[in-house]
Amino acid sequence: MRNLTVISGMKTKCFFLIGAIALVSSGAALAALTTEELTRLKASGLGEDVIRFMVESDYANVDRVVRLKEAGFADETVSSVIRNDLKAGGQAKLPAPQPEQPRQAQPAAEPAAEAAVIMQTSAKVRIEQYWVYGEPVVQNSQDIQNATISLLQGRRLKIEWDTSKGVSTPGNFFRGKPFASPFYWDLDKSDGLYSVNPKDNSFILKTGYSHRGRPTADKSHYWMVHLTPQSPDLAKKIRESLAE
Repeated sequence: MRNLTVISGMKTKCFFLIGAIALVSSGAALAALTTEELTRLKASGLGEDVIRFMVESDYANVDRVVRLKEAGFADETVSSVIRNDLKAGGQAKLPAPQPEQPRQAQPAAEPAAEAAVIMQTSAKVRIEQYWVYGEPVVQNSQDIQNATISLLQGRRLKIEWDTSKGVSTPGNFFRGKPFASPFYWDLDKSDGLYSVNPKDNSFILKTGYSHRGRPTADKSHYWMVHLTPQSPDLAKKIRESLAE
């Protein structure tokens, strides 16, 4: 009789042990999603019923759910997608990310070769960007006291300067931002070149009605550059390029 009692007690303990293991395993499943993932789900607007269902089902494809929710799908639709994924058996908890292997340093890419310089000179420059709304409005402008002007092969003008010394002036209704150096101008046959003062070599370059390339111009926008170069040959060379 005592033996039967001992055996019965051992069976009872075994059942309790099995139940405890099951609870521990269930707890691990409930903790399958990280705090960050749960926060992402909540921030996406997903209902807590769906989030709880994901946790209890050990469904880990958080990116898929967030994308669906951000696309405007209702919670019911998202739940249906999750159920179908679970039926397919392909949405188990994703493996933990492996530590990233150190990357070997890659040699720096060589900059693209620029066209050969035909001529180069220093100049005082004013760049103006216009917006046409009835009357032309200065959208942005910038004065550069000491710029380097290079006329490149391929009918391109390159203007570069020390960005710390360029002064950007906003237009009447816009917040001006400094232009980037270097500033490129692709010379187009429709562009205009207008002499201002032969004594100081100053002239104006204006984008034409069909200007192509840089800077970008269209029916509502055009550009003007006021140049006062050290060399009187710059305007001559530009005229020759425009005529080509």
